[in-house]
Amino acid sequence: GDPTSPNYIPNYNVVVSVNADGFNMSTGEPGGLLIMNGQTFHGINNSGFFGITKSGEAIIGTTEEYNSIYKDQLAEAVGGFGTMLIKDGEIAVSRTDNYYNNRASRTAVGITKTGKVVFMVLDGRQEPFSCGGSMQEIAQIMFEAGCVQAINLDGGGSTTFVARQPGDDDLSIVN
Repeated sequence: GDPTSPNYIPNYNVVVSVNADGFNMSTGEPGGLLIMNGQTFHGINNSGFFGITKSGEAIIGTTEEYNSIYKDQLAEAVGGFGTMLIKDGEIAVSRTDNYYNNRASRTAVGITKTGKVVFMVLDGRQEPFSCGGSMQEIAQIMFEAGCVQAINLDGGGSTTFVARQPGDDDLSIVN
């Protein structure tokens, strides 16, 4: 990033990682947008995106916003999966088919009013230990975490949260 930007991160040691967009299990190709270091590896689909602009700002947007505003402004980006959860400070989940209503493992990313990025991984399919959540439930969790924008990422069996725990040298799965 730009060292003069207020969003500059002075080192790039990975401390946390989550899964993002869905993918083709045969080829590994992402289902939606993938931009790394300003290079587009896969185009956007109709599920929106999460990205970091070249100036260091976190952005969550629709496919239409990508095409009309952000297409050439992103340094890093991944596609969303399924739906926007929160748009302009309001819960945006409106679909009611099984995928949206059933509880499942879920992964989401959001942005707060102050620009902080919030990742959420909700483990599931291991009742009574963990039962996952519906899209409305994960939207509510992200809303209560202070997010004004949030998007669903791939979930189900792909839901993974990896972190470097304080004092550890290695990353480990923590969900």
